[in-house]
Amino acid sequence: MATMTDTLEFEQHRLQVRPQPLRLRSGNKRHGIIFASPPSPEPSTQSSDLCSEKAELELRPVDRGLGAWKFLFAAFMIEGFMFDYYSTHAPLAGNNNLSTIGTFGTCFYFLGAPIATYLVRKYRRWHRQTIWTGFFISIVGLGAAGWAEDFVSLLATQGFTFGVGILVMAYPIFNMMNEWFIERRGLALAVICASTGITGLFIPFVLNFLLHKYGPANTLRLSALALLLLCGPCLPLLKPRLPTSHDDIVPAADYSFLKMPLFYCFALAQLLQGLGFYLPTIYLPSYAISMGLSGTMGALLLVIASFSQVLGQMAFGCVSDMRIKRLWIDGRVPVHILLFVSTFISGISIFALWGPARSQGMLIAFATVYGMSAGGFAVLWARMSTTLSPSPSLALTTFSYFACTKGIGTVVAGPVSSALISRSPTADRAAYGDGKFEGIVLYSGACMLASAAVMVAWGLMGRKVMSGGALRKEEEEEEEGGCRRAV
Repeated sequence: MATMTDTLEFEQHRLQVRPQPLRLRSGNKRHGIIFASPPSPEPSTQSSDLCSEKAELELRPVDRGLGAWKFLFAAFMIEGFMFDYYSTHAPLAGNNNLSTIGTFGTCFYFLGAPIATYLVRKYRRWHRQTIWTGFFISIVGLGAAGWAEDFVSLLATQGFTFGVGILVMAYPIFNMMNEWFIERRGLALAVICASTGITGLFIPFVLNFLLHKYGPANTLRLSALALLLLCGPCLPLLKPRLPTSHDDIVPAADYSFLKMPLFYCFALAQLLQGLGFYLPTIYLPSYAISMGLSGTMGALLLVIASFSQVLGQMAFGCVSDMRIKRLWIDGRVPVHILLFVSTFISGISIFALWGPARSQGMLIAFATVYGMSAGGFAVLWARMSTTLSPSPSLALTTFSYFACTKGIGTVVAGPVSSALISRSPTADRAAYGDGKFEGIVLYSGACMLASAAVMVAWGLMGRKVMSGGALRKEEEEEEEGGCRRAV
């Protein structure tokens, strides 16, 4: 049997040879790369470095702190002035090819999302370089459009080049957002999305002034310069929260959500919503003019819709983050209820306010209600992703598929709306939808209510299918636990 002296000697030896903490070299910290160096054999330096080691190992806080808010401000500026460019910019007013160029650029932003997110996950350590590259590609494309002399050149610059640049820089920013915000992710996405509504309050008037004073070509060049000066200084603020290195192991892509019935319910609801989402705001100014109102009133209706959209997005984002434990098990409002509220109120407002509108007051009421309700749908993408899986690696992937689904609906809605307008009779103020816009009103309202119906169907039947059998798995685990307790 070991003596007390032997035990003390063993303990002293164990303390002398215990593993030493790794020391970190911070020479490349500005690139987000941390290298581990071998432990120092000198015990005298360990205690002096302990505090600095712990400080370097601590990650910056989520949902709060200066780093999170600086990132959100930069993302707000870039989203507001660049990502929604085509919804407010009209350098070729009166040219029928403008909508083609805008749709072409939008295709890259939405339809290219799954490919972009795959590359974002694979080359995570290059996020900041990717954002800078995409930014300068978009600026070059927009500036070069000022020297375009025909439609093909304009499509290649303002449509293709600018669209690719936006796609390259957009999804690394969304991935960083998932790192900085967890509990307040709905609010963060709402702030980013609301930026387009805020800039929509004044940018159309600025562009209209530039067009009349300097012409389309100079307006494009000045727009590129303005974006460079406004958004360029914000790029250094876009930093990832998690450290990266060249030795990072990229996890295998997880597409398990494709086996969940809930994913297809979300995708179908998003597709139907995307088919009718943009049409009311696109045709609202023309509807006002057809009623005999001035063009200024038509522009004012868009401003009201943009402001209402900001309020609605912030409201939906805050509610999606709230925890009310007395009402729901996990404390959060079920996302399918929020989706239903957004689409149902949007559809009802189209049928009850826009279609029978005979006065300026009804159009203002419609712009307010529709803007607040319809704009909140995209803000819920974050909650839709976490409902499918809490895994951070899946958050951006599912987000991109929702964006792609919305893109499909947006692209299809263009030719459908054109066909409806061409087949509509002439304007008749006594007719529903002013006669000429009856097809647009019925189509967009039906799309919204159909999307709401999908969420109602999931609310009634969802617990029975429970995302690929997850409920059945929970019941089996409960039965196994009961058997073990019985034994």
